[in-house]
Amino acid sequence: HTVNQLLAMARAETTGRSLAQHPIDLAYIVSEAIQETLPHAFEKQIDLGYEGPDQGQPTSRVQGNATLLKELVRNLLDNAINYTPAKGQVTARLLTDRFSGVVVLLVEDTGPGIPAAERELVLQPFYRALGTNVDGTGLGLAIVQEIAHQHGATISIEDADRPAYPNFPGTRVTVRFVGMTHT
Repeated sequence: HTVNQLLAMARAETTGRSLAQHPIDLAYIVSEAIQETLPHAFEKQIDLGYEGPDQGQPTSRVQGNATLLKELVRNLLDNAINYTPAKGQVTARLLTDRFSGVVVLLVEDTGPGIPAAERELVLQPFYRALGTNVDGTGLGLAIVQEIAHQHGATISIEDADRPAYPNFPGTRVTVRFVGMTHT
């Protein structure tokens, strides 16, 4: 797993090279990533879902690199599943901001959340939040950050505040494809 994460980080870093971008159906990418993470979610009895446009809709299209975007989504889903207790929920949402036309990806979970003081730190390579007993390399969100940067996207992390799970604030990671209104 560590080797795969290091390779993913290396792929995400273009080191000054221009990233080849093409029209991508983000709904398709999210659907593929969900299918790949479904066994892991099933194993933990996590309700893994998707809310958003169907594949092929113009509102889910962005310019990007399909391999890297799939890596971004997969890392977000894996992270959410890893930190969500059994019988929790992880939801990927895809929408278009009605004011700016920007495509937005949200991944929400019903886990313990990330303290506000650590939200920027978890985006750095090898940082692991203290007090968690989850195995990992501390590279998942750093990879997400790098891929988002390569696509001109911004990331924000906040509490998900899911009322059905009052004991856990959950986490909502939002990726806004700034400057990439749907095509």
